[in-house]
Amino acid sequence: MNPRNESLEAAALERFMRATRAVNAAFDATRVEPDDQQDGQFAARALDRLDAALLELDTSERSLDAILSRRADH
Repeated sequence: MNPRNESLEAAALERFMRATRAVNAAFDATRVEPDDQQDGQFAARALDRLDAALLELDTSERSLDAILSRRADH
C-alpha cells in the first residue's frame, strides 16, 4: 500500500474519531441543567454545538468512506 494513502486514511480516521468525541461532548452538554440565572440561551448554544458536531461527524464519515472505497477499488 502507498504510504501516502495510509497517511490519508489515518488522518481521515483521526478526524472521524475527533468528530465522534465532539458529538458525545455536545450531546452531554444538552443534558446539563442550566443554572436558574441562565435562560434558554444555554440550551440554544448547546443545541447549536450539537448540530455543528453532527455535521462534522457526517462530513468526516463521508470522507473516510470515500478514502476507504478508493482503496477497496484498487
